[in-house]
Amino acid sequence: MFNPYTGFSGSSQGPYQYGGFQPIAPQPQLQQEQVTQVNGRASVEQIQLAPNSSKLVMDTTAPIVWLCVSDGVGRVTATPYDITEHKDAPPVDVAGIEQRLATVEAYIAQQMEVANNVKSNAQPPAAEQRSSGNNYTGNKRN
Repeated sequence: MFNPYTGFSGSSQGPYQYGGFQPIAPQPQLQQEQVTQVNGRASVEQIQLAPNSSKLVMDTTAPIVWLCVSDGVGRVTATPYDITEHKDAPPVDVAGIEQRLATVEAYIAQQMEVANNVKSNAQPPAAEQRSSGNNYTGNKRN
């Protein structure tokens, strides 16, 4: 006799445990990516893409990477980008910076000393005489 809650004739196994359907957890699919290589612009222009998609393509004739983007109709537009080898920045030469700083500080101290000497040797300006008349001494026209 079949009982929908326990299986056949009082069995403690559920309806899916006696060799019938057993659910299996889905396995993640690994997407396999490959680097597409082309030989120049003519090869890039022949690439076909699905509408509204993009693909990065490496050129074998020059250090260029092409970004191919298709619009809603499937028309592909390729944009080239130059690529160069990455180089790490050179380390900072702290001794060189300290030497330049010392040179600048010495120059500033020297200029301050010159400015102080000029101030101490300078004579005070003569007092201007003021008069009530016009003291214009420019060219006079006849």
